[in-house]
Amino acid sequence: MTGSTTRIERVARLRVSDSVAAQLTQLITSGVYAVGEKLPAERILSDQFGVSRSSMREAIRSVESSGLVSSSHGVGVFVVSNTVATHGPPDLLVFEDFTVPELFEVRRMIERDAAGWAAQRINPAAASELQSIIEKCSDPDLSDEDFVQLDIKLHQTIAKASRNDLLATIYGGLEPMLLKYSLRVISLPGRREDSHAGHGRIVDAIVAGRVREAREAAVAHIRDVERDIAKNLTPPVTDHA
Repeated sequence: MTGSTTRIERVARLRVSDSVAAQLTQLITSGVYAVGEKLPAERILSDQFGVSRSSMREAIRSVESSGLVSSSHGVGVFVVSNTVATHGPPDLLVFEDFTVPELFEVRRMIERDAAGWAAQRINPAAASELQSIIEKCSDPDLSDEDFVQLDIKLHQTIAKASRNDLLATIYGGLEPMLLKYSLRVISLPGRREDSHAGHGRIVDAIVAGRVREAREAAVAHIRDVERDIAKNLTPPVTDHA
């Protein structure tokens, strides 16, 4: 094991301020805070969101960078727009009627247990189908749209392989949202390659009946998505030398 730590890379996760920024963005775009309205004071907002004032301040800066609010020192923060610029960083955190951090919380819970039960209960037919999907996903000529469709099919097959009909039904309810969001993030640098590698680890563990490894691989797969999104939310460091 000597020197093995040199191969370990810390996984970046979405920060508290990212989740707060996503919720605040949602409140503005849905009209809870109207254009022209002054936001509550930072102290009040931090209490309402249950976060520190530094996290709240960072979240407001993020929302301001998207063009939704404008701050004036000594006066306050005002809503100046209810439309997020297309393909901006906040676009990666807000989706329809929920925030992306909320989606990840649900995915971790469902997909972790689905993978574990599938590893316990896998049959040859389901194992063959999972391996077939992985093989199709490895085609470099596959379009991003087709890759995402196979991605959804893979997770759907894992849910069915758990042999828990209720879990499969619950996961089915997420599929339209997962499809739309996956199409949005698949173009992030390295996302498709990371996704395929993560899928391979999940399937290998399930087919081999390694329950703990399957659960851990499912969670790691979602953490990897968070990492890629976090990288794209972090402004590049500029060398002024």
